[in-house]
Amino acid sequence: PHPFPRASRLALDASAGNRHFDENGFLHVAVSHISKETVNPYYGREIPGWEGLGLDPERIYRGWRPGAELAAGAYSFNGLPLLLDHYVDSAAAPQKEHRVGSLGTDAAFRAPYLDNSLIVTDAAAIAAIASGAARELSAAYMYDPVFAPGVFNGEAYDFVMTNIRGNHVALVQEGRAGPDVVVADARLGKTLLNT
Repeated sequence: PHPFPRASRLALDASAGNRHFDENGFLHVAVSHISKETVNPYYGREIPGWEGLGLDPERIYRGWRPGAELAAGAYSFNGLPLLLDHYVDSAAAPQKEHRVGSLGTDAAFRAPYLDNSLIVTDAAAIAAIASGAARELSAAYMYDPVFAPGVFNGEAYDFVMTNIRGNHVALVQEGRAGPDVVVADARLGKTLLNT
């Protein structure tokens, strides 16, 4: 029998062969989606350099995360910390109390998803996945915005995310890009590392 109820498995992928627990109780996930080529909403204040760009901090701008940019930046998501919710993480200011695991070293773009393996090393985080309290994954990253409007898959966007570089991935209740991403960036209204 599976250790989690069927409805609570979305951070763990659908196939039982994709995940296992080791003798330490750590949860290993062979492949999980951590981002997706899509168009998502962002407050002006969430966009890097928003003041210099003259953006309204309370206006919603739609940003396209291109597959080619995810593919080019995939390597930067290798070995990143896995956190319980979003906190800016760095060597100078490590989020030790929020780190609950890490990403693997096999990040790859498989259209439309950016995938990587992961390990969850904290029992409370594993329980949060099981209960649904933190049922999705959410990538936090830096990028350079290019304001060039267009349309992707029928959705209009205001700017393009370029030069994507990973900072961490967080376990969250709901991600911005939706449940099919199982690993997404934070939903509208949450502050995400975008600088």
